[in-house]
This record gives sequence, C-alpha cells and structure tokens, in this order.
Amino acid sequence: MIKAKRIFCCLIILMIIPLTAACSISELIETIEDEFFSEPGNSDTETKSVDKIVIEALENHDAEAIKDLFSVRAKNLCTDLDAGIEYMFSIYEGEYVECTHHNSGAQKHYGSDGNTTFVDPVCMFKTTENYYKLTWNQWTVNEKDPEEEGIFSMKLEIWPDAGLNQGGYTLNIAGIVYPDNIYATDMAWNLWKIVYQQDINENHKEVFRDLLSDNTLATGISEDTIESFFEETLPMLYRLGDGWIEYDMNGDIVVYLLANLDTPRYICFGMDKEQPDKISFVKVADVDSDKTIGAFNSAEEAPGIYLPDRT
Repeated sequence: MIKAKRIFCCLIILMIIPLTAACSISELIETIEDEFFSEPGNSDTETKSVDKIVIEALENHDAEAIKDLFSVRAKNLCTDLDAGIEYMFSIYEGEYVECTHHNSGAQKHYGSDGNTTFVDPVCMFKTTENYYKLTWNQWTVNEKDPEEEGIFSMKLEIWPDAGLNQGGYTLNIAGIVYPDNIYATDMAWNLWKIVYQQDINENHKEVFRDLLSDNTLATGISEDTIESFFEETLPMLYRLGDGWIEYDMNGDIVVYLLANLDTPRYICFGMDKEQPDKISFVKVADVDSDKTIGAFNSAEEAPGIYLPDRT
C-alpha cells in the first residue's frame, strides 16, 4: 500500500516535470522516489536530511544548524533570518516523537545552460506537546546559479492534527515566514499568482483591486491604471523569481519580486498601516544598472500604483 501511494505521488510529480531528459519513465520514477521519499529512519535523501536537521536543531536550540541549510542567495537577501529562527524555537514545545507525514512537489528543468531542481516539501511531525507542519522551498540542484542551491524559504507552524493530507507549497520570500512578516509574505504569494497567471485568470483585475487598501483605492485608482499595471507586468509572465523583504527608513516592510528578463524588472509593494493585510503602494520598475539585488530601496511613502514613465 505504501509503495502504491509512492507511485501515485510520483505520477502526479511527473505531470509537472518537463520530460526533456533522456531517461525512461521507470528510471524517472525511481529517481523521484530516491529523492523525495524514504523509509522511517533513513536520512540519506535530500528532503529527509532537511527535516531531520531542523528537528534536531529545534531540540538542541541550534540556530546555526538551521541557518546553514539556507542558500547563499537566501542569506544575502534575508535581513531577519535570526528573528525567524528564534520564532521557530519559541513555538517548539515538548520532545520529538515521530514524523507523521512527508510529501513533496518538484520542478526539474534540463538545458544547455544547466540543470535545475526545485522542491517544495512538507514534513508533519509530532512532539509530546503538539503536531507541527514544516514546509520549505529548496534548490537541490541549480547549475545556472550555484548560489541558489539550498533552502530559500521555510515555515514552521503548530498544526491541529497529524496532517496526513498536507502538501508543500511555494513561499516565494527569502528566509523564514513568521508573524512579523506573515501579511507581507502572504501578499507576495497572492500578487505573484495574479501576475504569473494573468493570461489564464479572467478575473485577475478584480482580484488585484481587492488586494489594495481603502487608502490606496481612495487615491482614485482607475481601470486604466490597473490595465497599465498588467501591461507593465505582462513580460514577467512565468518569469518571476526571487522575492525578498527590505526595510525602509521607518522600519516598515517593503517586498520585492524580481523577474528574470534581459533587462531585470521588479515589483515592490508595502502594506497599509491601517489595514496590515492590504497593499498601500505597489510599484513596477526596471532595475537600474548600479543597483544590486537586495538593495533596491524603492519604497514609496504615499499610497498608489507607481509605473514606469513611458512618455
């Protein structure tokens, strides 16, 4: 029965993996099984080693062990990684008992410029006090950019049950999701989906408007402005990559989503103080040649939608 479940999960993964490699279906299934599933107690696989290391680090209050799992890129971009790890320690209670569920999705790409594998696993585990859900995003292979190899995002949550039906998901933002950045990271995912899927989501303009705060809408956001926003983000379709958080001079969070284009372009946004789950400003801009990733400093004080001047 366990083997059948594994094969079923592998077949689902196969549906989202471009079959550009010169290998048979049976070989690919075997590769996926080896990479994402293991018997209890076997810590040789990439995903198993991650959850084993994290759980042991939580048991021993070992921040460096968790930090070492993150990629060079994630550590360079994330300014609050230590705070996120401390939050993980603060919610971990009891003694480890067992893992109750593992699952993972994968995106594999093969090309002349290098192969990549991106995974979004989940590990459900139990202590003597709680159930926990641990999710993370990881480049297990990135020949295009070795600094991306490792974990990019992670989230630990107290869960109400063993979570036998849970799957992984993309978190988008470098570092650890915790209460101080939860609104911003959730919004990054919502905005990412709207931009990424605007060609297949007929209601993308209405959904986008619903993300804006009352203060932002009160500036007189027109349908033409929203139309222009999607015209500017259309080249980002299926090209959005790294996301990260910066802090402006007031200590407020500003989120960046970078598109991998010939001339890199980004979306940045800030959250409204009165409605912390809504966007105050959103901006689309090309990357200046003298700017480095993680140092764009493009926050806007006034609510609104800011677009490049094409006149």
